[in-house]
Amino acid sequence: MRKQHRTSLVVAVCAAATASGGLLAPAHAAPTATQRDGPDITELSGEEIAEKASAELNSAHSLRVRMKAPDLRLDLTLDEKANCSGKIGVPGKGSVQLVKRGDTVWLKPDAAFWRAQLGAEQGAAAAEKFKGRYIKGSARNDDLGGKGLATACDLDAFRAASGVRDTPGPRWKRGDESSVQGHRSVPVTRAQKKARVTMHVATEGKPYPLRLERRAGGNHDEIELGRFDRPVSRAVPSKDRTVTVGQLRRHFEHAQRDEPPSESV
Repeated sequence: MRKQHRTSLVVAVCAAATASGGLLAPAHAAPTATQRDGPDITELSGEEIAEKASAELNSAHSLRVRMKAPDLRLDLTLDEKANCSGKIGVPGKGSVQLVKRGDTVWLKPDAAFWRAQLGAEQGAAAAEKFKGRYIKGSARNDDLGGKGLATACDLDAFRAASGVRDTPGPRWKRGDESSVQGHRSVPVTRAQKKARVTMHVATEGKPYPLRLERRAGGNHDEIELGRFDRPVSRAVPSKDRTVTVGQLRRHFEHAQRDEPPSESV
């Protein structure tokens, strides 16, 4: 069977990127929780800590999301206008550097990505042909991620997928202080369906959610958040480092015409 070029793997990767499963969904807190501003967040209840962390995430204009799951690696800076930059990947299937600005997207697959999509021989040829090059096109193009890409790059979509908009659930319980990314934090944990969800909240400065964890059976997913309100870089790849979707398609059409005819059995 002839393998065909499918950059649409990015669709699956990006869809997974927002599948945090409601990690931040707080239970309904007491009406006075938002009015309590103690000198130390560790004096608050688990419910109040979770509510404050959710409020910080809801008010952020941009942030960095790093996700580590069995079938996904993600490191993206994204904002409310669906601009983003970073890297997405699937273990064993390669990774893609990503830049999205407005309605334009640039994708730079690595050699492992090309091989996973095209097979060893054709993948190696494509990796060499487009080495160091970004594929540039419309963010609406399904071959470059389409709606899935736009969703993964949109901070509002991430917040909605994370369940921060006050959905009901079991109460959060506070744990012992620890540290995340070198910052002091306090974990709050609750059961959610068949999973155990933990949110690590900064105890110094604003109560940002620093890490989200979900454990279900043998699965353990982690999302780390940081760089709150730091703008997404406006830098985009230069013209001499890009190829268009049209050029990419013509390359593969030419390569397929040059293949020897297959023999029927």
